[in-house]
Amino acid sequence: MASSEPERLAEVDIPKLPLYLAFGVIFGVAPMLPNRYNRDLVYLVSTIYKRVGPVGLLGIPFCTLAMEKTAYDTYTAYHGRSIYADAAKRNEPPPQFPSGGAQLPSFSLIETRKLVCDPVVFRLPWIQNVLRRRETNQ
Repeated sequence: MASSEPERLAEVDIPKLPLYLAFGVIFGVAPMLPNRYNRDLVYLVSTIYKRVGPVGLLGIPFCTLAMEKTAYDTYTAYHGRSIYADAAKRNEPPPQFPSGGAQLPSFSLIETRKLVCDPVVFRLPWIQNVLRRRETNQ
């Protein structure tokens, strides 16, 4: 007999296949794609160097780390997980990662969903308002 209650996301496993595929494509396949003398990477680095100087080159790892943390936190929030909320329930500090990313606040673009049927709600109200306006215009 099936229950009529919606399934809680905390009871559902996060699918790992999309993460494995994304990491495989980004780190395994992308560097081997044919390109012409790495012109895009050279263009990016030279543009940053010309506009900001050598200090700008030091900012590249921090920007890419922030983008990676944003993607990971948003992915886990969509699937109903938050390392910060889970640790607060157990009255423990968040788990530590080698990069120290758990010491930063959550970079998730959406609020953590509780139920499978919950809609996605963006943390920034102006993004949510833009999406509402777009839905009403269509």
